[in-house]
Amino acid sequence: MKTNILLALMNVLLLIGCSKASNKEDPYIVIKPTDPGANTETSTIKGICIFVGQAETFTDTDWQALGNSPLTDFVIIPKEASNYSSTEEGYKSQLAPFMVTVINKLVANKSTAKIWIGTPGITSKNTPVASTSLDPVFNFLSYVRDQLGSTMWSTNIAGVYMNMEAVYGTVDYGNLTSNSCIKLMSDLSMKIHNNLNTKFLWIPYYGYGSDPAEVIKRIGYVANKSTIFDYVVIQPHYYFDGTIESNITGVKYCISKQTVSYRDGTEVTSKASKTVIGPEMELDWHVVPANNYTEYVTRYNQYVSAFAEFKGTWPIIFYWDGNLQNALSGRINPFFNSK
Repeated sequence: MKTNILLALMNVLLLIGCSKASNKEDPYIVIKPTDPGANTETSTIKGICIFVGQAETFTDTDWQALGNSPLTDFVIIPKEASNYSSTEEGYKSQLAPFMVTVINKLVANKSTAKIWIGTPGITSKNTPVASTSLDPVFNFLSYVRDQLGSTMWSTNIAGVYMNMEAVYGTVDYGNLTSNSCIKLMSDLSMKIHNNLNTKFLWIPYYGYGSDPAEVIKRIGYVANKSTIFDYVVIQPHYYFDGTIESNITGVKYCISKQTVSYRDGTEVTSKASKTVIGPEMELDWHVVPANNYTEYVTRYNQYVSAFAEFKGTWPIIFYWDGNLQNALSGRINPFFNSK
């Protein structure tokens, strides 16, 4: 009898061990927010990007349309750093007042709005500014916090958006922070989490250009290996370039597995972080009613087919262009409202 019980227990343990090993090795396993190792905080974001240049043109009716939408999160994206002289004084005197105005407009029209404050833009054209941006950018963010006050900061500010769409320069994968862009993100992350007590978001583009695999690899090492970002929302870019349809599949792998992967589903590097990964929905004036350009509508609908299943589970943020109210009523609101 004791022997039979012992054998039964050994079989159960063996089955459990085989099951765990199988899950670990399966490259297509789907991660859910309730799974061990997943970020247990709320991962659902129904978001939209609002560029400063767009917000400058909004009417009261536009702000009301945003307030009446199903959107929960609003990412405010500044212009390139040079538009503000690439200095702390420029950020505080030129950008901060407008940022505060936009935040107040959003909250006035939607009291539950969660807002992501973007940093001055860093691109391939002004990459050297990354090495000197830590204090100016952090002091700008602190200044905005002080202007808003503690109540609005804790109630309506979701976090900070890193306004840099890729990692530029040379990357040493054995020493990530030797790259000035990654070092800035890493150092800023510590200050945002520890001093501002809020979250950090990044929206990089997926692989395209002369070396798409390298672009994906850089995202993967930052998102999978580091604790820099709470959320990484990936731009497929396929909407703008019909030659890279495989990006839709690749980004879908990243989300369903919650680890940045190549287009074939292979993990870039093992996931050691709890960074939450989501897709960016992309559209522009070609599909904003009354416009209905066939090839763009076809590509946009591929985004809907690929990413609609992640609504209510993982963050989804819209890039848009064109008439705001038509973009909301014709594309963005129906996406989030549909079952």
